[in-house]
Amino acid sequence: MVYTQKQIKLIQEKRPDLRFQRIPNLDDLIVDFLKKFDVVVNPKNQNINNDKSNFNIKFLNFDENKNLNTHKNEISEWEQWKKWTLENLDFEEFRIRKIKENQIYNKNILDKLYSKDVKEEFKYIFVNSNCFDSNKLFLISFILLTILFPVSLMMLNFLQDKKNLNSFYIQKNIERIILNTN
Repeated sequence: MVYTQKQIKLIQEKRPDLRFQRIPNLDDLIVDFLKKFDVVVNPKNQNINNDKSNFNIKFLNFDENKNLNTHKNEISEWEQWKKWTLENLDFEEFRIRKIKENQIYNKNILDKLYSKDVKEEFKYIFVNSNCFDSNKLFLISFILLTILFPVSLMMLNFLQDKKNLNSFYIQKNIERIILNTN
């Protein structure tokens, strides 16, 4: 049995222990590496808009100026630590090890997802979720039929009634004659 994305999401909502780990990006790896050396740096402030650095400082009040300078200092500190980490010889080994650990963890979660225990646990839930989809399809079909059926009956009734059909053609002919004479 292969799970759909919706089913996996449902399983992970019901069982948080079966959630995948996010693959760490470079910033995550740098922060983890720096923690080994008891260095705490927050990379969230690294993306500063260059337009802010070109502000005319005389229009900023004291607090805004202080915050802007603090923000710039945090960014430069992050950039220095990032550069130091990327130049460190042990970082590449650390990066590869962390990514492999992540992959192994996610593979173990995937194995657990396909275990008999989990399949049995969620079998009933998946049956109910499939019933919901079929009920939804039934509801849509019913609505369409209730709208289309009367309309089609009206059209058939109109076409079968020769008087209405003849009067329609006669009216069109009269309109054409009137338009041609003008």
